[in-house]
Amino acid sequence: MTVSLSIQTKNKWHEQFPKRPYSSLPRPVVPLTEEFKPMTQISRHSHPWSQLAYSCSGVMHIETDDGTFVIPPEQALWIPPEMPHQHYCKNKVSYRSLHIDPLLSEVLGNKVRPLTVDSLLKSLILEISNWPKDYEETAQTQRFILVLLDRLAMAQSNEFFMPTIKDKRLFPIIETLNQDPANKLTIEQWSLKVGASSRTLNRLFNQNYGMGFSRWKQKLRILKSLELLNSNRLQVDISYELGYESTSAFITAFKKQLGCSPKKYLAK
Repeated sequence: MTVSLSIQTKNKWHEQFPKRPYSSLPRPVVPLTEEFKPMTQISRHSHPWSQLAYSCSGVMHIETDDGTFVIPPEQALWIPPEMPHQHYCKNKVSYRSLHIDPLLSEVLGNKVRPLTVDSLLKSLILEISNWPKDYEETAQTQRFILVLLDRLAMAQSNEFFMPTIKDKRLFPIIETLNQDPANKLTIEQWSLKVGASSRTLNRLFNQNYGMGFSRWKQKLRILKSLELLNSNRLQVDISYELGYESTSAFITAFKKQLGCSPKKYLAK
């Protein structure tokens, strides 16, 4: 996941530039609604306001200098001002975004944060997304915005993230498993290919990801499974594509990572 999605597929990306009809926000919060077609790439950009990126359906990937964030439904990404980022939608995505005055959102900090969206936060996002761009600023809209900011500050962070790494010894492993997550090579076999001992490779994975090779590979597979699940793929096909020995092995790994089965995850 540290290799840009732009080179992770043989299909052609359809690049779009972000729509920005204003140089400064005309309202404290400005909603944006988009329906992205498969293989849509929003080119790298930044802006002087904060942003909350949310998917009603479909899985987005958002890349920053720190790494890649996976945004399935019921999750969101908090992006502070002046943070360069780009979006990738391999499949259809129903997108909702809120541009927020940075003075209002200082309490949320200056780091990108993946957030879990509960039912109340979801309702607030969808309600504000339905407001017209030139909505009237009233005591009621102000209350909505203040509650939104409170809920964002309270939202739990999630682990749908893979950081960018710079150690070239890991690049062949990461590139291969991004292309083929079912690859069966062990860390000992990889050590022969990249010219570093298995102990060194595990140390590098712990330094860069906070986990060893086996746990990293498991997390990579689960992150990839989110997109496959949201594309209505059968669990048996997903299990095979990701290299699990059986569907039950995939379900067990999914529960361990996300705390529920794939079926219950989709039901949310």
